[in-house]
Amino acid sequence: MIAIADSGTTKTSWLFVDKVNNKSFTYKSIGFNPYYQSPENIYSNLIHGLIPNLDFPFEAIEKIFLYGAGCELEEKRAEVASGIKQAFPKTQVYVYHDLLAAARALFGDEAGIACISGTGSNTCYYDGKYIIENIHSLGLFLGDEGSGGYKGKLLVKDYIRKNMPEHIKDAFEKKYDDRGPEILDSVYKKEFPSRYLASYTMFLSENLQDPYVQDLVYRSFNELFENCVTRYTNHKTVQIGFIGSIAYFFQDILKRVATDKGVNISKIIRNPLEDLADYHFRKGI
Repeated sequence: MIAIADSGTTKTSWLFVDKVNNKSFTYKSIGFNPYYQSPENIYSNLIHGLIPNLDFPFEAIEKIFLYGAGCELEEKRAEVASGIKQAFPKTQVYVYHDLLAAARALFGDEAGIACISGTGSNTCYYDGKYIIENIHSLGLFLGDEGSGGYKGKLLVKDYIRKNMPEHIKDAFEKKYDDRGPEILDSVYKKEFPSRYLASYTMFLSENLQDPYVQDLVYRSFNELFENCVTRYTNHKTVQIGFIGSIAYFFQDILKRVATDKGVNISKIIRNPLEDLADYHFRKGI
């Protein structure tokens, strides 16, 4: 049995597959981002949050392929692998950057521009085998345009600065108890600010017919295209695809931005696990 894991900042989605590619069991645990968590924290969450919930002996897992946010650098991949190996000492563990998951799930062995839009965002040009170019997302505080965290940041910034319409402000205050001081405290003093800000995308989704909300979501995706996607010199000649819950749930506006930029989005995938499992079985790895 092998395990495919797609790990973002907020959650990790697991797919357990037997040797004939039967997708037998899925589960979600917290996200494992090495910029926010230590190997010891990853280990603790696995033995308490994942392994007790498996419906088979964890020793049956021969290989784990984890694609993770924050895993671009070899040293960060090693930190995540160390935490996993502590929990699964007899299992072969492979850790890759989440951008490679996006590219492999979207395009397989074909070339394209792969984009992630979940809690965070990222993009790359993939030649069908390797990531050739990556315009850095810069993370929540310097970038992450198009992500859930970025959309939440735009929303709460407008709320605190009183730049949103009165009816949206009233709806916001009816749904949430946090006000300016609590929001700033959660962003600047507490753990996982991107998760916190991305949680406000639920409000955006519930009010998506409002022109203010539509403009905010459009603006977020437009900045992603302007700062990242259209900077790839071949963005009008290769296919472009997106993975992630934010891209999936706001895809009508995302496609409108792409059309306005003169490009077409070939595929949007909410969860890449099934496509990744198929990729690994095709490759025999």
